[in-house]
Amino acid sequence: MATAEPPATTAPTQRGFSFRTKLMLSVCGLVLATGSVIGWMAFRSAHATTEVLVDSLFREVSGHAVTHSRGYVFRALPLVESLRMLATAGLATDDSDRLARQLTAFLVANPGMSWVSYSDEAGTFTGAYRPVEGGLRVNQSRIVDGRTQLVESDVLPDGSWKHFKKEDNTGYDPRQRPFYKKAKNQMRQVWLPPYVFYNQGVPGISCAAPVLNEEGKVRGVVSVDFDLTALSDFAARLKLSEHSTIFLFTTDEALLAHPNQRTMTASGQAGVGKLLTLRDTGDPLVDSFRVAMNATPSHSDKDDAFHFFEFRRNGTNYLASATTFRLGDDLTWVVGAVAPKADFVAGVWESQLWAIGAGLGALVIAVALAGWMASRVSGPVQALIAFMQHVGGGDLEAQAKFGGNPEFQRLAAALNQMIAELRDHVRLRHSLNVAMQVQQRLLPQTCPKVEGLDIAGHSTYCDETGGDYYDFLVLDPASKDHLLIALGDVMGHGVAAALVMAGARAILRDRAALKGSLTELMSRINRLIAADHEGTRFMTMHLAVVDVRNGVYRWVSAGHDPAMIYDPATDRFDENDAGDMPLGIIDAADYAEHTCGPLKAGQVIVVGTDGVWEMPNAQGEQFGKDRLRALIRANAARTADEISAEIRRQLDNFRAETKAVDDVTFVIVKLATTPPA
Repeated sequence: MATAEPPATTAPTQRGFSFRTKLMLSVCGLVLATGSVIGWMAFRSAHATTEVLVDSLFREVSGHAVTHSRGYVFRALPLVESLRMLATAGLATDDSDRLARQLTAFLVANPGMSWVSYSDEAGTFTGAYRPVEGGLRVNQSRIVDGRTQLVESDVLPDGSWKHFKKEDNTGYDPRQRPFYKKAKNQMRQVWLPPYVFYNQGVPGISCAAPVLNEEGKVRGVVSVDFDLTALSDFAARLKLSEHSTIFLFTTDEALLAHPNQRTMTASGQAGVGKLLTLRDTGDPLVDSFRVAMNATPSHSDKDDAFHFFEFRRNGTNYLASATTFRLGDDLTWVVGAVAPKADFVAGVWESQLWAIGAGLGALVIAVALAGWMASRVSGPVQALIAFMQHVGGGDLEAQAKFGGNPEFQRLAAALNQMIAELRDHVRLRHSLNVAMQVQQRLLPQTCPKVEGLDIAGHSTYCDETGGDYYDFLVLDPASKDHLLIALGDVMGHGVAAALVMAGARAILRDRAALKGSLTELMSRINRLIAADHEGTRFMTMHLAVVDVRNGVYRWVSAGHDPAMIYDPATDRFDENDAGDMPLGIIDAADYAEHTCGPLKAGQVIVVGTDGVWEMPNAQGEQFGKDRLRALIRANAARTADEISAEIRRQLDNFRAETKAVDDVTFVIVKLATTPPA
């Protein structure tokens, strides 16, 4: 009987992942790990670079706001000084009607002004202003028996007046207004804190200066006012990013400019009205900015201090900065800037999220697609890293070309636009440096050799370019005994002032070679400057001839400070303050020639611009003419070059680390021998 065999035993099967699966998992893991490392490195690089660029952007925009605000407000300085000088020789301060017409012409020539006025010790007020509804208006008031009688007239296009209103008693006394009291008490050009204009109901700022009589006592005050609403217009146009806000305020948190232009609590008519503070603007973002700024220990009121900080509001992170800057000796303002952090880092975050998504997708796609996706993700990120490294190394010609998805293309376009703007800024700085070199070559490179004279000249600009100018011309090359000296000071600084200076130099050099008097030469320069700039630019000038043969000093002054002529033999300074209208205000100005003599051996003649004696130190004190006279007296026995070097040294020591605010220019002529009789 056959016996059945037991069933055969089957060996267990070795089950597990296939090689293909392992390879795919390995490749996907490598893709994931590589993508993670690349994404982390790209995030760190992009984050660090973004922080640097954001900080630079905040500084750049805030600096632009500071420069614009200073330029807007500082226009008042030369205007007030010109009014003060004209009030002593030119303005009809004793005839209100004539004075009103002169002030109206001054206002027309300076479209940025809102008010220009003159008040005297009797309480009489004469002013011209731009009403809110447009046009020009004259305001005249005087105090009779304790009552202020006011007459206002509109100025028609043909220059005639049309009666606007009359009041028997407005209660207005200019002597009790802050601008008058501060200018009188401090006996200098002063700024008033921002306030609401008395009759216009708009926020503004005033610059005033006292007018002195022959005894040195105050006989009146001139004032120039500016409407600050233009700063709100500027703040509305200035942008850090799509959702940014730029605003200006004082150190005591009074709001000066805001994009919505609401900076007052009331209409401001007849002195009623108050500037808002950061606390009560009604803008919750500004209020959060204020709280965060005050809570940060590093916040400072130091001049030109930049403070960068962050805060969080309603779940949104914000970047912010506060830039403090000074306006002269009286005012300190702050530029506030705030923008959502997402405006600057959203692109980086978006790129990182896309990279992570691409890495996850690579895990479920075939190995071939994993490699393709890796290249799609890592390529643009690596290109971004390389681009940032080029930019960080100073290559502003680099172009971001990421390719890939539209997000990377938009990021590349945004970065390229940003780098283009940085390039433009660098080119602008280079152009300014070139302009500075060109302008420096327009000044005398060496002093001329004139028998009997020791000559020196110096000019230093506070910006890349400036408006100061000096020149020497030997009128008679054969005998070399007539030296023409020209020294001028253009209103303002920068490129515009430099162009006016270059034009004046060209006119002077072109006409000085022709026969004619100093008055004819000055009148010619004035007519051409007035024609070119239509009263919007002006300059002062001292034009003189040192006549060695006859021993006399002849000069014509267009609103310039007088020359200092020191005689060591008598220890006496001769400073004839005779001067006429600055150049460029009106084309029909008359100029008179003056003479000083006889000149003697050892006498020192110093002509300078106000940047010498008005140079401030860290405490706001000016160098002053008394120090300059003491310097000339102590060094009169030295050569002209040595006197010049000592003046520069003393000015540098006095200013110390304080930033220069005006150009410094002066000319020194020392008589080495006594001219022949």
